[in-house]
Amino acid sequence: MKRLILPALLLASPLLAACEPETPRTVTVTAEGWAVEPAHYAVVEVHLGARAETQAEALEQAQALFTTLNSQLPRLEGMESFALSTQELDIQQDCPRGQNRNIYRGTPCEAEGYVVTQRITITISPAALAGNMASLANELGAADASIYDFLAGDAESVDRRALQDALANAQHSANALAEASGLELGDIISIQPAYGRVDVNRRRVDEETITVTAQMRAPVQELDISPSDIRAGSEITVVFELADPVPASND
Repeated sequence: MKRLILPALLLASPLLAACEPETPRTVTVTAEGWAVEPAHYAVVEVHLGARAETQAEALEQAQALFTTLNSQLPRLEGMESFALSTQELDIQQDCPRGQNRNIYRGTPCEAEGYVVTQRITITISPAALAGNMASLANELGAADASIYDFLAGDAESVDRRALQDALANAQHSANALAEASGLELGDIISIQPAYGRVDVNRRRVDEETITVTAQMRAPVQELDISPSDIRAGSEITVVFELADPVPASND
């Protein structure tokens, strides 16, 4: 029996090799895709500030200014949606010149008064009204107002279109390589995001439709702007299977 084992193994080796799956022929390509969409939202940052001899007076002034902004800004003429968020109030001693306010923050100094500041973030649509919103905020007493960002109406949709464009470009490149090799492009084996992928801003917008019954208003100084388009990009690496060309039919 021992003499039969080795020949049996030798006979089985070709059979085992024949049963092993063939390594698929593949081609790997990296491609970019892009999608462009007009800006739907604009983000405007507003800073309010108040100064008084006492902390209580400074807080009272800041609260009065915030009440004015909160009641008047949603009345901007032509606005479709409005959302407002605030950061915590910042209260500092107004130290004399030569005394660094940051050094004395939270500790006594020869205070000449108190300064209260707060940052307000406003998200509005349509985006083209961003200039008028900033102008109106300044007219109402804000210390500073500026256009911070523009956002897409549907970030997931524009990102998905960028991914679809990247896949189409990958298929085009892979097909050219397959034809140059005398082969045909087969199924997709894998898709992976490549390094350096660019996504559209995914900030979620809690839209509030404007339903103000009071008279709408426009700033004295209107600022017409042309919002930048939202451009989303996607970069992917795709592995395709390669196959032998199908012989032409004689029929």
